[in-house]
Parts: sequence; structure tokens; C-alpha cells
Amino acid sequence: MAGDALNVDFPGFDKVVSNLPYSISSEITFKLLRHKFKLGILMYQYEFAARMVSPPGRKDYSRLTVDTYYFADASIIMKVPKGAFQPAPEVDSAVVKLVPRPSPFEVRDEAFFLEFVVAVFSQRRKKLRNSILNTNSMLKIPDIKEVVNQLPEDFMNKRAENLTPEELASVANMLFDLKSDKPWLK
Repeated sequence: MAGDALNVDFPGFDKVVSNLPYSISSEITFKLLRHKFKLGILMYQYEFAARMVSPPGRKDYSRLTVDTYYFADASIIMKVPKGAFQPAPEVDSAVVKLVPRPSPFEVRDEAFFLEFVVAVFSQRRKKLRNSILNTNSMLKIPDIKEVVNQLPEDFMNKRAENLTPEELASVANMLFDLKSDKPWLK
């Protein structure tokens, strides 16, 4: 099959081995994570790979980390120095093992959870309360101030980058439930 990997449907496969173009690593990885497969061995720019596996509270922790963890177990198999290539690129690389699995935590609505993660990480340096309020154009929750005031303060006073994927899912689930319990908020 020929074509732009971002614009064509993936054919069926259960394993993928690839040196992905670094310029489209995010887009292709998000698309790949939503595809059904058993194993992926992928080469990325090292900094990108580090973001895939970062623990909360680190500068590398991001939307990519949370989405990857939601869909798969990821691990860096090896770092590949730039000198291993001819001509040598300007960056180091890493080989990453991806093993898709069911999510280790529950989300009430996957699409809402993933959009919530995008929203709060677009304002990662703000406390969650302000991040949610500032990105409500993405979340589309009427009466958002009333809804946010019902969420636990211990979460609202932290930044997205300091919450585990499970904690982010918990907040997204609460938002989704509050929105769902009030049909006039939809």
C-alpha cells in the first residue's frame, strides 16, 4: 500500500517495526495507538521516546505520556547515539517497545478523556482549575465555573503535569459525570 501514512487507513497487521520520520512522530504515534496490533518496535528521536515513558512531575511528562500509558505498555529498549548513523543526524535516537493492552484505569468516555488530556496539557503550567476554565472551548461544558467548583480541591490546585494518568482520568470522569447528570449542561 502506498500513500501518506497520516492520510491512509492502516491495513490489518499485528506487529510493526519502523524507523518513523521524526517530523511526524506525534501524529503517527497517536494514530498507531488507536490501531489494533500486538507489538511495535519503533525508533524515535530520543527526547520523544523519553516523553513517552516519563513519570509525572518530570519536564518530559506530557499528553504523549498519558495517551501512551492509556493504550499500551511502552519501554525504551536502547538509546542509539547519533554516531551510529551515516551521515550522523543532529539528535540521538531510541528504540521503543510498544505492547498495546487494555487501559489500566477506567474512563467513562474515551473521546472526552482524550480531549480533556489535550486541553489540560495545552496549559500545563497552570493549575488544573484554571487550565479547565481556560480550555473550555475544547471541552464544551456549559456553566463550567459551577462544574469546576464541584471538583475536589486537591486535584484543582495541582498542575496536569503533576497528576498521574489515573488521577487525570478520575477528574475527566467527574467532569463527564457532572455534565451527564445535568442534561441542561450538555
